[in-house]
Amino acid sequence: MTTVEKKVRSGEASDSEAARRERAAARSGRILLRRTQLQDVEADLTPLRGEEAVSLVQELTRESWALSGEPEPSYTRQAIPCRFVPDVRG
Repeated sequence: MTTVEKKVRSGEASDSEAARRERAAARSGRILLRRTQLQDVEADLTPLRGEEAVSLVQELTRESWALSGEPEPSYTRQAIPCRFVPDVRG
């Protein structure tokens, strides 16, 4: 048992320690995404830009959710249940 865990159980933990533990518990429930380098980019013979690209992404996203059988997410972008971390595996 860590020092912080002992303090929390004994009631000696400060508000900041309790708040830190609460934030850590909330983080543990999120999806973890690692940011990495992509492979070399291949030439795109039919590139899409602007409105066409956004429209295609929207269509593919809706089709993907429909095929998954899950309801479409209703959270805002600020409340997205994931976090990004740098790739440190080097």
